[in-house]
Amino acid sequence: MSAEEVPTSGPAANAWDGGALNMMEELPDLFERFFAFFRPGHTEGVAPARIKEIARIKIAAMNECDT
Repeated sequence: MSAEEVPTSGPAANAWDGGALNMMEELPDLFERFFAFFRPGHTEGVAPARIKEIARIKIAAMNECDT
């Protein structure tokens, strides 16, 4: 959801919890450890990060996963 789509008033605004961004605020240590694990595998190695991301998106599409 983009910033423009976030409800600012009414019942929808009361139900909005911020999703993943709120989780990152609530669990900063968890996300710090996750990104410490994720970044080297994503940015280093033989294949460029761009190719790895394209492969990740293709695999998700083949398995009918939302990314």
